[in-house]
Amino acid sequence: MTIKVNFKKSDKIVEVFSGRSLLSIARESNVFIPSPCGGNARCGGCRVKILEGNDLEDISAEEYLRLKDEEIEKGFRLACSYIVKEDIEVEV
Repeated sequence: MTIKVNFKKSDKIVEVFSGRSLLSIARESNVFIPSPCGGNARCGGCRVKILEGNDLEDISAEEYLRLKDEEIEKGFRLACSYIVKEDIEVEV
């Protein structure tokens, strides 16, 4: 199933297959998301804000370790751990 990912600030909308990490989609789409640890969920540097389409039931253990509860409630996620399953709008 294909989904749309809207990278708001870069004004880029891409259509991709669901089930991939947001970081891999961004890299493939030439959208820069910092990832000091190389996308291994060790640093929290790839923090992004999901503006629309955030599935809060699917938060990884790594995200709980790297993000504060308040950040998660506001829509922040780790791009390396966030698996895109539906249309989303993201602020990098």
